[in-house]
Formats: sequence, structure tokens, C-alpha cells
Amino acid sequence: MRRFAIACAALVFALSAFAQEKPFEEKIDVNVVLLDVIVTDARGNQILGLSKDDFIVKEDGVTQPVDSVDYFTNRRLLDTREENAPFQVEKIRNERYFIFFFDKPNDAGVLFDELTVAREAVRNFIRNEMLEGDRVAIAGHDVRLKIYSDFTSDKKKLEKALNDSARFGPGLDRPTTDDGVLQHISRGEMVNQTGRVYEALRVLADATKPIRARKNLVLFSPGILEDSETVRNGVITNRSRFLDPMLEAFNGANLSVYAVQLQRDVDTTPLFHQRLEEMASATGGQYFRFNTSFTQPLKRIENVNNGYYLLTYRTKHARGEHGYQRVKVSVKNPEFKVVARQGYQYGG
Repeated sequence: MRRFAIACAALVFALSAFAQEKPFEEKIDVNVVLLDVIVTDARGNQILGLSKDDFIVKEDGVTQPVDSVDYFTNRRLLDTREENAPFQVEKIRNERYFIFFFDKPNDAGVLFDELTVAREAVRNFIRNEMLEGDRVAIAGHDVRLKIYSDFTSDKKKLEKALNDSARFGPGLDRPTTDDGVLQHISRGEMVNQTGRVYEALRVLADATKPIRARKNLVLFSPGILEDSETVRNGVITNRSRFLDPMLEAFNGANLSVYAVQLQRDVDTTPLFHQRLEEMASATGGQYFRFNTSFTQPLKRIENVNNGYYLLTYRTKHARGEHGYQRVKVSVKNPEFKVVARQGYQYGG
């Protein structure tokens, strides 16, 4: 989450009936919170031209005054003359960040064809949908987190990384750029602390936090179930202790999850869908549950990330305090659909 801490002090004076005591000083931090929000109609078309008066932001049920709203676009949504566009067209942001992540099934042979088709869909995205300002990374998990390509716009490097990911090889072991993911992950951490998928995704999310932009994780997975989680009647009934730290890391890094169910003939048994759906819902992404192909989900993800609103508001927390704050964003028009993260980290 992008935010800037501004220190201020509130003085509370306790007056005695007979003598004035020394004022008690309570120090607080005023945080400027920035949330990126996508607003669409029922068909998935983005709604443009909204102002701060159209949005409702609540923390713990309390409405927060919105200071400003800006709309950022890569110009693909500009289909009218710029002077007639329903938003400030100078708010141009060409960079988009995508991480394509392949979660290896326990028995990869069973879903070998699906993994192959998923990679080919990503290859098609790289060749035909990737824009000049896009930066893409390729990652995966089998026994640990593996980075096959850090963020780059080099299509040849990305296609090579896709080929490497098909073998679930060792991946990169050192940074290849000055501002990528591997700059913020130690080799020891990647080898020793990412054995669980939740841990791998948390470490990956934390490593993207220094990149001050909206980021998108496209997660191909057959469903996630950790050893500590139990299943009754097809439903996961408890939560791994690694689950919530991962979700908070996603939101702290401004990373939206677009989960794509890897099993093309999957049924409705909840355990296949629960965690993928929760990741997407909690981070302002989307879960693609039933897929006859993987090309259409990627087109949808690419299209929805052509533009977004950036909401700014202020909130207060005691100085030195840190934690995770849940937030709910909606709009006054009930016919519009809002996609936004469900919280942010504060205090570091």
C-alpha cells in the first residue's frame, strides 16, 4: 500500500479544580491512504468519469471522507477525443505489472496438459497483448518459490522463462535488475522459508512492496490445501496460520490476485475453490472458476487493468502502532460493481 506518514500531535489537557497539571501529550500519525479501485457495469465495462462524491469508504463501519479521486489509464480506454473524455487524461500511467505464477500440483502428470495450455496462453499474452510499458515476471512453486524471470519487458527473456518453468527447474538465484523482485528476497529465505504455497506467495508479495504501483498476480492453481488444514464433506474447516499473513502481505504490497482454476473439468466441491476465491476477493482481483480455455481469462485480466481510480483519504493511528486495517469501498450507484482491496497495512 502506498502511503505517506505525516506526524502530528494532539494535546489533551487535564485540568484540576485546584491546580493545572502538566498536559498529557498523545502522539498520533496521520496516514494518507491510497487505494486503487476498478468500477465496472454488469457486463464488465469500466465506468469512467466518477468523482470523490461517488465513492463511499468505510473503516470498521465508519465512513472516511475521501480527499481526492484520480483516474489512471494507459489510453486503451480513450475511445473519444481527449478533450471530451470523462476524466483527466493527463493522468496517464503506462506501466502495468503482471506476475504469472504456476502452482505445481502434487501429481503434475495428471494436469500436464493443463499446465502446458496455461503456459501457451501466457505466451500468447506476451506476444500479442503485452504493451510497451508492461513489465512481466514468471514464477512458480513446487517444493519452494522459484523465480524464472524478474520483471522485464523483454519478450524473448520471458518466453525463455516460460520454457524454464515447464521443467520446474531451479530458477534464478541472483538479481537480474536493480529494481526487481529478487533484489528483496535472500537466497536463504527463498530456499528455506517458502516450502508452503502460502509462505511462497507471502515472500513474493513482500518482495514487490517497494514497487510503488498496482501489481497483478495471475495464479494458475488446481486449488490450495495446506497440511494443517482439515477437510470435512469437501469443505476446508480451519485456517492455516500462514494464510492471513499472506493475505495481509498481498494488500500491503498493493498486489491483486487473479486466480485461474487449473483443472478444466473441476466440479463444485468447495475445497478446490475456497482459497483461490478468498485470495481474489480479499485483494480486489477475480477468481476464474470454470475455464474451457485460459486465453479468455487472460484477456479479461488484461482489459480490466487498462485503467483504475486512485482514491486518497486520511486516517489516524497512534504513533508507533502498526497493524492491518480492513476497509470497504463502494459507490453510491448500486448497479455498479466495485473491485478493491479489503485492507492495508500501517505503521511500517
